[in-house]
Amino acid sequence: MKICKAIRCTALVLTMLCFGCAGPLKPSDKTAVVRAGEWGKIYRGGYVELASVSGTDARWRIRSELEVTPGILNGVYYVYLCTQGDKHCTSVAQAPISFKAQAGHSYQVHAREQVNGSNRFWVWIVDEADGQVVGGTSPGTDQEKG
Repeated sequence: MKICKAIRCTALVLTMLCFGCAGPLKPSDKTAVVRAGEWGKIYRGGYVELASVSGTDARWRIRSELEVTPGILNGVYYVYLCTQGDKHCTSVAQAPISFKAQAGHSYQVHAREQVNGSNRFWVWIVDEADGQVVGGTSPGTDQEKG
């Protein structure tokens, strides 16, 4: 009896500790996933976060990935600069981007400085399935896609 209680208690604690540890979000036949990520190198770099994306719950906070309803998405993405590793990160730019998300697809947000030390960035979104730019402005392009 005591062993059964101990096993159930251990299982409950492990479940609570692992809540949200299921790994990266996966798109479904009714959803898409938008992911942010790192930019730059060791000397000067940081990451991009999702600040807001249309069609999502307004109560969520800045995130690295988000499950979304397919269709035309209007998003704002923050670019952070980090110093001393990931200890001190500051938002240095933001980029509004629209793109069409398809069910079953995952999208990655990228950023790159236009001129080192300028805090001016190219920010663009790539379909992870085929590597195509679906929104924003990538290095070497003059116009925004969408």
